[in-house]
Amino acid sequence: MPEELTTTSLKTLLKFPFKEQDWKSRFLIGSLLVLACFIIPIAPWLFAYGYYIRVMRRASKGEEPSMPAWDDWGELAKDGVQGLIVQIVYMLPGLFVYLCGTLFYFIVSFGLPLLPLLMFGEGDQSSAPLVIAPLIVLLSFASVAILFISMFLGMTLMLLGAIPLPMALAHFSAKGDLSAAFRVKEWWPLLRANKLGYFIAWVIVSGLSVMVYWVIVPLYLTFIFAFLIFVLLVPLYFYLLLVSAAVYGRTYWESVALAEGQVGEA
Repeated sequence: MPEELTTTSLKTLLKFPFKEQDWKSRFLIGSLLVLACFIIPIAPWLFAYGYYIRVMRRASKGEEPSMPAWDDWGELAKDGVQGLIVQIVYMLPGLFVYLCGTLFYFIVSFGLPLLPLLMFGEGDQSSAPLVIAPLIVLLSFASVAILFISMFLGMTLMLLGAIPLPMALAHFSAKGDLSAAFRVKEWWPLLRANKLGYFIAWVIVSGLSVMVYWVIVPLYLTFIFAFLIFVLLVPLYFYLLLVSAAVYGRTYWESVALAEGQVGEA
């Protein structure tokens, strides 16, 4: 049975990226990949995300958190692609609702000036204002209302998708099978067996994210130091990836042990 998360184990999770003998070179490679994501879309992120899955996989098997060597790049890319597929699927309902509302808003916004031409053609448009004006007002209000509703529903659905996402990713990483992320009947009992541990993991990762946010925002607002944003954001974001992978991987390992203990007691 694994030990519960303590102050000592939390310190280990927060400090492990700096304990490897070659941590500087490994951390630099990861940071450069994150930086490359701002220049080259998708490709660098697949390797960085594959590394995230690799760190999570080790932690989900009960191994001490560590930064593995950057090798087997093909496997990294494969894990990155599969991890990205899992994330997209869990976020897709919210993204779909949000994009549909945004698309409707832009179609209406760009289409309103063409409305008289579409309704009356090239003919007499002297009566157009009486007919068009109420319709323009109605469509304008409707498009804005649908935009805000889609934003609210989309964000709500994405949040609901993000809650089980780390457990689904951990299950996929532990099993090495993409379909494992969607076998909810397998990983849901694990989450239920360790609800408090999962909540603590979520609080830790969310707290670190907020800290990164509050480091970056003041720099963004002070134009003099705005150039430091990328200098700090890139390593901080990679560090956040590493810690979140280790935290969620360890939580998954604890959940498996707790679930097996409950089955044994039953």
